[in-house]
Amino acid sequence: MPQEDPIRSKLRQVLLEDWDPHNASRSEAASRTYDAYLDPLIALIQSEASEDAVMDWLAEREKETMCFPSLGREHLRRVAQKLLRVSTR
Repeated sequence: MPQEDPIRSKLRQVLLEDWDPHNASRSEAASRTYDAYLDPLIALIQSEASEDAVMDWLAEREKETMCFPSLGREHLRRVAQKLLRVSTR
């Protein structure tokens, strides 16, 4: 099995530990729940997206997949900051 890209691993970790709207972190079997978001997220970050753009992207994912109303955007600021820091290392 090929070794996974460390950036993908770090982004997955932030999504699971800091965002996790599906509570996937509760189950090891669900640890790859957000993997479909990794490539689009990497592309967004590589496009030099702003913190607000990443927050918007996360909020849109919440709206698409959640069965509850949006909690607004401000709760996403810290997550966006962490995601952007991962990409610059």
